[in-house]
Amino acid sequence: MKGVDGGFGSQKGLEMANCVGCGYCCLKTPCDAARRLYPGATACPQLRWDEQANRYVCGLMTIAGTVGESYRQELYAGAGCCSALNSWRKDVKNRHHNISDPYQNPLPQIFQIFLKCWAQEFISSDSIALVLANYIRQLEKADYAEKEINIIKSHIAHCLKENRHSHIKEFMG
Repeated sequence: MKGVDGGFGSQKGLEMANCVGCGYCCLKTPCDAARRLYPGATACPQLRWDEQANRYVCGLMTIAGTVGESYRQELYAGAGCCSALNSWRKDVKNRHHNISDPYQNPLPQIFQIFLKCWAQEFISSDSIALVLANYIRQLEKADYAEKEINIIKSHIAHCLKENRHSHIKEFMG
């Protein structure tokens, strides 16, 4: 099957297959729309597991009206999967992981939005490091496991780094 409008998947020799909803793309490499909407996320928050259908569904694809239509067009809805050799296609299951999975961002979307706003402010890197260290101490007091704290810390650092303007990245440290 060829990609819509000669786009993704229309290259000679690239075989397309129907999407089976295995979640591989969204969990491993979020699309451009997800990266725009959720900067710093390591897996797309719009990915939903549908128990009845036994497959993943993209929340952006289910939005009604012209907004949903623009996402469906951008994401080539119905064009198929270009990862036909992906082993997940033969083993479709819920792969949403718990907080101990380093690939799944455990930070709630509302906190990610806060981090994005905070990262864009003219705040020294030293101040950010001090607040983050205090936050880690509070997590330790709340009996979070060291592994969970390290995962949370890495996701916060990633979110801050991805949203920090280049002209303030090195401001005072």
